[in-house]
Amino acid sequence: MTDFSEEHSRKWLELMSAYENFRLKIFNWAHETDNVKKKDLLLEFGTWENRDIQRRLLTADLLRSTEMWDDKAIALIYKELTQAALQEQEEIAAYARMALAKLKFQPQLPYIVREVFRICKIEESKEQPDFDVFHNGCCLLYDLGNEQHFSKFTSQYRQLIEKAYGLNEDDLEDMRKMLLQSKNN
Repeated sequence: MTDFSEEHSRKWLELMSAYENFRLKIFNWAHETDNVKKKDLLLEFGTWENRDIQRRLLTADLLRSTEMWDDKAIALIYKELTQAALQEQEEIAAYARMALAKLKFQPQLPYIVREVFRICKIEESKEQPDFDVFHNGCCLLYDLGNEQHFSKFTSQYRQLIEKAYGLNEDDLEDMRKMLLQSKNN
């Protein structure tokens, strides 16, 4: 445990002590077996039909913000995170995308991409599709950094993406160019 100066307030000392305990418990949990981690994460993340927004937000934020994760913890629930990244409210979707972005160079990437296309195909077939799903898919594929998947997605769903947030052809082309530049660097 870190020693703090007696000059700090009592509340600060309590806060730092709680924070150190939290990090220790996270570290210990991160070394659990994959089966234990997957079960715990799926219980907290909840099913799509029966979801508690606050728990999902907390779990997605925890996965996004904790630097000690081995990517395996995120990879265990990549399918659920992909669904959240496309179909959840804006804040949870953003946290789920940030967590999935940690898997940029992992073997789960093709599965995440397939899941994005699968969800968007289902959404497109609906009588009144939720255009945010297509915008979120665009953002997720951009965050994952693969220009080829991003280009395929934006050409296939260009009109639906534009209806969501007004990203037009020029905006999408600029994003594609940025992906190409980052790939070349």
